[in-house]
Amino acid sequence: MIWNRSEIRRARQTPLKPILERLGYRLNPMANDNYVIIGFSPDIVVKDHFWVCADTGDAGNAIDFFVRIKGTSFHKAMRLLTS
Repeated sequence: MIWNRSEIRRARQTPLKPILERLGYRLNPMANDNYVIIGFSPDIVVKDHFWVCADTGDAGNAIDFFVRIKGTSFHKAMRLLTS
């Protein structure tokens, strides 16, 4: 499948918290509407459609989370975020 720019933009801006909870991840609330994903080492903090690794400073959007952190393909990440 070929994704157009608006679909990719929408997927990048998909809030991570509800997707991660739907996938069975537990999130621990922090200050300022941030959440740490329980069970990830090093700690991954999510807010809205962004994530950051507390130890390394690596960060990205919702697509990047699934591709870089979970190791899924771009197409699988897009399907997860647009379904």
